[in-house]
Amino acid sequence: MSTTVQAPPATGRPVIPHVGVPGLRLVRSEIRKITTTNAWWLFGIASLAFTAFALLINTAQASDDISHARDTAEVFKPGRGLSPAEIAEAKAAFAQQHDLHLQVVNAAGNIFTSGQFFGLLLVMLLGVLVITNEFQYQTATATFIMTPRRTRVVFGKLIAVLGLGIVFWLVARIVSLVVGLLFFHNLGLTNALGEWPVQRAIIFNLIAYLLWALLGFGLGTLLRSQIGSVVTSMIVYLVGFVGAIGVFGFIRAHLIHGDWVLTSAVSVPTIASEVMVTPEKLYPQAAPWWVGALVMLGWSVAAGAVGIVLNRRRDIS
Repeated sequence: MSTTVQAPPATGRPVIPHVGVPGLRLVRSEIRKITTTNAWWLFGIASLAFTAFALLINTAQASDDISHARDTAEVFKPGRGLSPAEIAEAKAAFAQQHDLHLQVVNAAGNIFTSGQFFGLLLVMLLGVLVITNEFQYQTATATFIMTPRRTRVVFGKLIAVLGLGIVFWLVARIVSLVVGLLFFHNLGLTNALGEWPVQRAIIFNLIAYLLWALLGFGLGTLLRSQIGSVVTSMIVYLVGFVGAIGVFGFIRAHLIHGDWVLTSAVSVPTIASEVMVTPEKLYPQAAPWWVGALVMLGWSVAAGAVGIVLNRRRDIS
């Protein structure tokens, strides 16, 4: 007589309950990865230093421009040998320089957005680091194993990058607003915060922070090497700004004699960003501010979309 030993009933795989919203967990995880390194506070100190330096320059320039505008004794005197068109242009420039309201609006727009030039560079580099750190420290494989749905991981990184961009913008703007309000109070002038050009400059300054963070995220995806991505981003931003002005100016002066050449410089991201956030025109032939906004949006969305697609398909083994 034989006995049959029955195997114990199979038990299902234990279900580990998730706590919290999955998307928010991923965002918190990405922010924690950044805040546990030295990069975030080094970038924060740099942002405050650049904002303070820009405030020093912008308030000094504004003080000089406003003092010049208040000088009612100065009379327009056209130079000798000028054509009627050149005299009219010089007279219009003189009138703008002595338009106190216009100078206050320009000063307010510059002061309340102080530090944006290097601030935008810093948030772009943060966008690069968020994505390249995974490959630099070889944690990408573990990240995607823990969360197999790559789209969630990528969007978590993207939201974290945008959130950091908002934080950097907010801190810089609070400092700028405090200094700017004190500056205009000491001069006995309105702060021009009720003027739309100033409001637009502040609003699009925030949008610029978000778009440059997104652009950095896309560049970090295209070039997984952290050093290569950082160097490329700095070239795109710094060399792109100076180089674009020089190249388009050279073409306008020596090859194609048309103002539209200088206007088309808005196709370069750094020029588009400056055109977008400047209260008045960046230069006489500059494109309207909304053109700069559309160009910058196009570059950033394209880079972000490419980054999302590549992260979903790229081999991380």
